[in-house]
Amino acid sequence: MGKKRSKLEILFDVIEILSKEPVNPTRLSMLVNMPYDRLKKLLDELVDKGIIGYEEQGRSRVYVLTHRGYRLGEELKKIRKVLEDYGILK
Repeated sequence: MGKKRSKLEILFDVIEILSKEPVNPTRLSMLVNMPYDRLKKLLDELVDKGIIGYEEQGRSRVYVLTHRGYRLGEELKKIRKVLEDYGILK
């Protein structure tokens, strides 16, 4: 069984994915390798903080990164690099 990822690592993944394109919840949960019911709590938190938003497309919801989320993503890239350099993240 693999190592359990931290909330920070999952956050890195979500922001990286959404920085490339809007994604529906099913695909996003698949891309971050996490059941949607567990991921939804983090997504709701990120929506509340203005980091991500969503658009209704027909009967489906698509998550998007906000301008604030893009800025956070740039800062997280720097942090990830430092953590990788120190061997804390791989």
